[in-house]
Amino acid sequence: MYARWYRLRTDKALIFDFNGTLFWDSDYHREAWSSVSVLYRGKPLSLSESYYLNGRTNAETIAYILGYMPEKKELERLGEEKELLYRTICIRNRPLRLAPGFLDLAARAKQLNIPMAIATSAGKSNIEQYKKWFDLCNLIAEDLIIYDNGVRKSKPEPDIYLDACKALGIEPALCTVFEDTKAGILSAKSAGIGTIWAVASPGSDRETMQAMEGVHGLIDEFSQVKLQ
Repeated sequence: MYARWYRLRTDKALIFDFNGTLFWDSDYHREAWSSVSVLYRGKPLSLSESYYLNGRTNAETIAYILGYMPEKKELERLGEEKELLYRTICIRNRPLRLAPGFLDLAARAKQLNIPMAIATSAGKSNIEQYKKWFDLCNLIAEDLIIYDNGVRKSKPEPDIYLDACKALGIEPALCTVFEDTKAGILSAKSAGIGTIWAVASPGSDRETMQAMEGVHGLIDEFSQVKLQ
């Protein structure tokens, strides 16, 4: 059993995944990817497939659905096709809000001079939308929003968290990460992150995350997190 709230150890920085962690949109992504899956392989994604693909890049998900990795131009076309569907679903579900308790946590981190970064598998086109929808750069410095650049290895490889720590100028062991997927938790663990918290957002695989080695606890919203 987990306590109602947690007091974090005094780490040097907080790093957040975005989709499903700061923005609870897992069901929106699943709906969009399932539409793509129906179109290209004749059936939607199963729940277990969605859990497996959560946190991974568009390229990996497209390759999984098609059964092969397409050429770059086709990959970009399919990726943008999915993102247009996803953004339409998001707009249909307005008003859009960041995860419960995050704004208060961000204000407290700023008060304590604890830097924050984002490490997300989202691509640039979605990041530009998030900046507009959530005034994101007013919360986290633009150069600390680390997203899928099409070159870096995706989660569960450690690359994105290593790059986030490098951008912060802080050793991974002194950072705290918040994640909502198995792939993301494995990525953070492989990067040597000091503290990993699982976020049980709607659509997340709560039972799997809770049982994973390296997870320090599971939270239902950010109001449970108390910074020292």
